[in-house]
Amino acid sequence: MRRVRVLVVEDETDKRDAVREEIRSFFEGGVEIEECATFGQAARSLAKSQFDLVVTDLLLPRLEGQVPTDVSEELIEQFAESELNRSATVVAVSRFEEVVAQRRGAFTRAGILLIGYSKDDAWRSCLRVCMQRVASRTVYDFVVVCALELERTAFEAVSRDDFIIGSYVRSAGLDGREVSLGGLEGICVLQPQMGLVDAGIVASRALSVFSPRLICMTGVCGGFAAQAPIGTLVVSDFSWEHQAGKQLPDSFEIRSYQESMGNETRIVLSQLIEEDRCLSRLASKRHEVAVPSFEAVLGPSVSGSAVIASEKYAARIAEQHGKVAAVDMEVFGIYRAAALHGSPVICFAAKTVVDHADEAKGATPQQPGAILSARFAVEAIGRLLPEG
Repeated sequence: MRRVRVLVVEDETDKRDAVREEIRSFFEGGVEIEECATFGQAARSLAKSQFDLVVTDLLLPRLEGQVPTDVSEELIEQFAESELNRSATVVAVSRFEEVVAQRRGAFTRAGILLIGYSKDDAWRSCLRVCMQRVASRTVYDFVVVCALELERTAFEAVSRDDFIIGSYVRSAGLDGREVSLGGLEGICVLQPQMGLVDAGIVASRALSVFSPRLICMTGVCGGFAAQAPIGTLVVSDFSWEHQAGKQLPDSFEIRSYQESMGNETRIVLSQLIEEDRCLSRLASKRHEVAVPSFEAVLGPSVSGSAVIASEKYAARIAEQHGKVAAVDMEVFGIYRAAALHGSPVICFAAKTVVDHADEAKGATPQQPGAILSARFAVEAIGRLLPEG
């Protein structure tokens, strides 16, 4: 579990020190505190960083050197428009009773707790209630979703000094295993069953419970020979459900609704692949399970609820898009959950092709492909979520 991130916005030194001391005392060593003394500084921090808790004054200078003024309306607007901090707990603390009384209704409607600051301990009790709410949420920097235990176990074969795979945990009905990458904390969540429904539900729940900055999926999949030979790592540029549409008496009318990774994510992963297209840097050592060594592909993938083991049916799916590279049972569910999540989140999927969705399905071992996928995902997470 990662440290709680807190933003304190306060221009008065004694009050800022008291708030900081209360926060550090409550969270002990598990907190990172950023401090701002002006509204302008706070606006910039909220625009670029994600926080679990924000504690702010109401009377603040807009810029350094200016006289403090009531910025209540600007604060409410700022929190309403901050995509990164929609799920943050926000507490406003003011020593001016008349301002508190005047602004309480507006802050309550905005979902912000407004409390008065005084020399007694009343404000501390209110703040502790809010901090308890934050502490009750288990937060991670990233979430990895796997459909098979084999795919989660593959992370044990990630040979990096800064990557640690930890203990199994149960949280909010999710089957997780904690991992860390440098200063980043994450969790690998295993679906109860394979398929789109479980993928969407598990991803949505993980996003709500863990508030990660990134969610991804790893593992193995089927592929289409024209675009992805067996052993190819496919990073899903965009995905859709191949079963969505209308079944007519003599044909099926596809109605594909696509979800994609964000453009910035695509650029980072595209460059990561171009640096070493055959991913030789992820190759196994002599004593380890050998992983495939084919050129990685950034391309479309398609998902459905059924295991495909029919060359004829796979050919019909391939007709839906001329460049479709992979077919699986979950990726579209992950991408859809991320797209519908209330706060922006980085999302990608990287799976290794172990069959061509034909009658020969199952002939290729899955473990090497799962290991390659896990190693790539760890590298990608490090690029997409630089520490700090």
